[in-house]
Amino acid sequence: MAFVDSCPPIVVERVMHVDLASAENSELFSWIASQSALECQVQAVGAIAGRMKADSHPQVIDDFSASVATYARFLDPGAIEKVTGAYLRMPYYNSVALNYFNGLIQTGIDIRSKLKRRVIEDWSFTHPRRDAASWHYYLYLASLGEPGAMEKLADKIERTENGNDATNLLQSLSELKAEGVVEVLKRYETDTRRADGTEEPGMMISENVKVWLMMRPPE
Repeated sequence: MAFVDSCPPIVVERVMHVDLASAENSELFSWIASQSALECQVQAVGAIAGRMKADSHPQVIDDFSASVATYARFLDPGAIEKVTGAYLRMPYYNSVALNYFNGLIQTGIDIRSKLKRRVIEDWSFTHPRRDAASWHYYLYLASLGEPGAMEKLADKIERTENGNDATNLLQSLSELKAEGVVEVLKRYETDTRRADGTEEPGMMISENVKVWLMMRPPE
């Protein structure tokens, strides 16, 4: 079913005319979700993808990428093609790395040639959700089987001394569906460092690893 046939007129009107260069529209997909059913929301991803350009605002790019990740399992080949075109047109910003790369990971879109040398490596971060563009870039590369990518991620974890920081990185890695993740997690099956708890020390890394391994399908 086409976008215009799937969505209420109010959604069609806004999607067709929304200014994607304005930060005021950085919560567009939340609004669409509040106004429509799932089929419309999925169709809106492709419709918006066709309008994303080089002047799209970073916050709009962030919102679009997050929505691509959210609806990835519902997107048909035609929509994936439109999303690929959007990624090739719109710029990359470190500030939106988490959602930007998650959208690519969840869809399996390969734009490595565009991104080569655009992500300046900086491994000084401590948390995968704060200033960790390099982490998310290499998660993306590892998801595509890029040689050496998993080793980069593993090296960052190995060099992390704080138990809470290491736990956060390992949890982030555990969510990636890629060959080699299980091997890295198993290196920490006896690690007694602990994550931070609310009032008392949190779980040991080894305990978390056991849970994460149980939740993963066999490689």
